[in-house]
Formats: sequence, C-alpha cells, structure tokens
Amino acid sequence: MTVFYEVWEEPLMTVNGEHLISEAIRTCGGINVFADLHGLAPRVGTEAVIAANPEAIVAGGMGEDNPAWLEPWKRFPALTAVQRDNLFFVPPSTLQRPTPQMLEGTRQLCDHLERARARR
Repeated sequence: MTVFYEVWEEPLMTVNGEHLISEAIRTCGGINVFADLHGLAPRVGTEAVIAANPEAIVAGGMGEDNPAWLEPWKRFPALTAVQRDNLFFVPPSTLQRPTPQMLEGTRQLCDHLERARARR
C-alpha cells in the first residue's frame, strides 16, 4: 500500500523514510512514496505526488477536525487514492508530535490503511 503523507499544504511538505511518521506508515503496512528524499520534512510538488500515484493520501497538518486539505486532491481523478476514495485525515496532535498520543495516531492511520486495502 503506497502512501503520501501531507504534513503541510503550502508549501507542500511530506516526510522522508527516516521520520517517525514514516515508521508509523511502515507499522501499518504502508510504503512512504517519498521515503528516499533528503531532509526529514522535504518539500514536494503536486506533480511529484501525481507521478508517485499513491494508493492513499493522508493529511494531518491543518488542525484537529478540519480535513479540508484533502479536497484539492479531488481535482486529480487519475490518482489511485482519489479513484478509490482513499483520502484520509489524522489529527496532527496524534501523529505529528512525538508524544504518547502517537499510539492513537498510528492506530487511526492503520485503520485508514486497512480501509484502503479493502478497496483494492
């Protein structure tokens, strides 16, 4: 299950394979499409996400109950994540901060990726 994790929308940022969030993705059976990039939180372009064509897009940087950052991805119906409705939100306080709450964020992430696998 390939995954794009969106840390921030503008500029578009993600995590590389060394980041703790990437470890959570691996724990859930996912593959970070940008694991090989340099820097823990590299900037990427929309075109790079489209080229990677992830099976799931997970966003988390915009607030606790505001998954609105996922809406712009719907403009790209050729993306596998969009076709399968695999656009997910995990509250940043549960996954983007290295605290015990990461366990809850990882659980939510695993639930989302399990749902995405069922849509294959």
